[in-house]
Amino acid sequence: MRIEMRSAAAKRLATELYPGDSAPLSREYPGDRPLDIEWWRSNPQPESSGSLRHSAALRLYLAIARNSRTSLPEECFPASFDFDDCSMRPDKGVMKVFLDEGLLEPRMMGSQLVFDLSQLGRDYLTSRP
Repeated sequence: MRIEMRSAAAKRLATELYPGDSAPLSREYPGDRPLDIEWWRSNPQPESSGSLRHSAALRLYLAIARNSRTSLPEECFPASFDFDDCSMRPDKGVMKVFLDEGLLEPRMMGSQLVFDLSQLGRDYLTSRP
């Protein structure tokens, strides 16, 4: 989904929200299938949503979505961020955790996959700094 910002601005925001080594934002590569919900659920890894990285990631994705050229509900973000200079996506490991724990509800919006916060997701955000 088209995002009215450059990837550098998104990366800066990611660093502001999470100063750790691994920003929860990934460049899209050939072979990635961010519009396929099954791709997001494949290859599970042992993570949980309890880390600062995970809460920062969710805030980051929602903040990026506010710059979408397509109007989105406030608690919704796309599976793919088409910035002015490149395409990026949420971190797959983070997203698997959010989906497994029921924090997000995927749905198609036209030809785009988007993720809505579930009630658990809203509770998660309000309970994290």
